[in-house]
Amino acid sequence: MHQKVVEHSKEGHRLFKQRRYQDAVEAYQQALALEPDNAYALTGLGDVWRQMREYRKACDQYLVVLKAEPKNLFALRGLGDAYRELNQYHQAIEQYEKYLSGRPTDVFVHTRVADTYKKLKRYAQAESCYLKALKAKPAKPRDRYLLMGLADLYHKMGKTNEAIEYYEKVLQAGGDLINIHTIVGNLYRRQNEFEQAKKHYQQALDMDRENPYALYGLGEVFRWQREYRKTIELWEQIRQKTGGTPQMLSRLGDAYRNLGRFEEAEGAYMDVLENGWDKYAQLGLAKLRFLQGRFEESLVAYEEFFRQTVPERQAIRGLSELLSRMGQQEQAEKLLLWADATEYDAEQIAELLRHNRANMEAPA
Repeated sequence: MHQKVVEHSKEGHRLFKQRRYQDAVEAYQQALALEPDNAYALTGLGDVWRQMREYRKACDQYLVVLKAEPKNLFALRGLGDAYRELNQYHQAIEQYEKYLSGRPTDVFVHTRVADTYKKLKRYAQAESCYLKALKAKPAKPRDRYLLMGLADLYHKMGKTNEAIEYYEKVLQAGGDLINIHTIVGNLYRRQNEFEQAKKHYQQALDMDRENPYALYGLGEVFRWQREYRKTIELWEQIRQKTGGTPQMLSRLGDAYRNLGRFEEAEGAYMDVLENGWDKYAQLGLAKLRFLQGRFEESLVAYEEFFRQTVPERQAIRGLSELLSRMGQQEQAEKLLLWADATEYDAEQIAELLRHNRANMEAPA
């Protein structure tokens, strides 16, 4: 009878590897019909149920094993995985910790513990577990998934420098992934490290020249550097392919406006506004109307902007800059009268206007 149990169990394992899960279930059940407490067959069946997303059934198999063999490593790890899939994170950690007490150098399980703490937003414990995993096997310290988990943790914690450090290690370890290049590019860009950001966006585009995240990110770098023609070239590729997001289209309109290409700027803004109100497109259109000399329409557009949004000092400043730049005192007075009739402080706006008359800076 024992030989038959072994044969059925081996057959179950072979079928499991071939992803013939239902056949594997039947093979393991044949083994258990002969020997109901066989730990190998029970654990194997648990693994199959887990792969089939039958997590409760998987738990039942592992628990039978652990009742007889509380330190069975395969059952402990499998039970931890099943609990994690059921979002029972505390129970998962408990089983993983038991497993690690018997096999403390298992990088993969250390990583799973860290990942689980991260899901619980217990970031200090997650960081400790990731770092412990890095020390668990000095011969293989650059496990890609471990490094990626730690990088993602630092990203979530807002530790940008640390996130960049570990994402870079992922790439050095052979994880030359497009999404990692775009993530690192975004992190560098938000720190105004534009040359580093460009390098990563370009590497992503070398792998996929139409990748929208890399095209957008690289366009943002050029926008901050006021290289608007390059921004337009990149973002028009996204626009032609997918239409683009309202945020991108509004900024695209700004880029066209900054180059004096008013008709194309209007087209970008209207692509947004024709599908619903958007404050950035509305503000861009208000500035555009002013630069076109359509002053009454500009004020109407500004009024609509302020009517739809919470008061924004930057927007009032932008309008005051335009008025000052163009020397339109009559229009400035209309603005002050309108502001005085609303909840805005007319004296504050007047002070902004006086400041801008003195500096006469060009609008952004």
